[in-house]
Amino acid sequence: MKNKWLVISSVSTALGVVAGAVYLFFAEHSLLLSNNNWVLSAFWSAFMLWTFVLMFVVALIFNVLAFFELDEQYKLFGFALPLRSFLSSNDKQQQFLQDAERFLLHQGKLCHTPRVSPEYRCLQGREHEKLVYMQQNEQVVDITQIRSLFQQMLAADFSSGIVVSYAGFSSQAWIFAREANIELLDAKSLKKQQKRHREQQFALV
Repeated sequence: MKNKWLVISSVSTALGVVAGAVYLFFAEHSLLLSNNNWVLSAFWSAFMLWTFVLMFVVALIFNVLAFFELDEQYKLFGFALPLRSFLSSNDKQQQFLQDAERFLLHQGKLCHTPRVSPEYRCLQGREHEKLVYMQQNEQVVDITQIRSLFQQMLAADFSSGIVVSYAGFSSQAWIFAREANIELLDAKSLKKQQKRHREQQFALV
């Protein structure tokens, strides 16, 4: 779970406990306080009560965030934050690559291997390995790059591969990849995969 969610949740819980304790102890009908001079005014009683309720709600929200381990920096409950629309094209691409890498890390360990060229990486899963290529520029991946990946797969004995590209893929690349057991991830397909992954996690819980 993400530490930042748990820290905020813990702080909110602590503040809620303090507010609730103050309200209960100094309330007008407190069973613990016999000195009426210390009774809170109506304003402060209402303030403490609503602070307790608010902190409880905040703690609950961030506990849910920690539970689902939301990894997308600019998304919350599946809705894009307004900030994302102001990002430049290069920023969006970098954000996409980061999201894609985090998604792949859920499936296994990403690492470089001397078995293939440096621009490729190996995704070591529980059952088998996949050869991964991440397009770093804003150009559509064509069939030539897919063929190059497939040749690397054959040479290094990989049974499947993954190509990640923010700009997408040509129609020929899609056709060849389907036949060569290569998964293609663009912005649209990544969102679908992330949604399916969250649904599977929720089903397991």
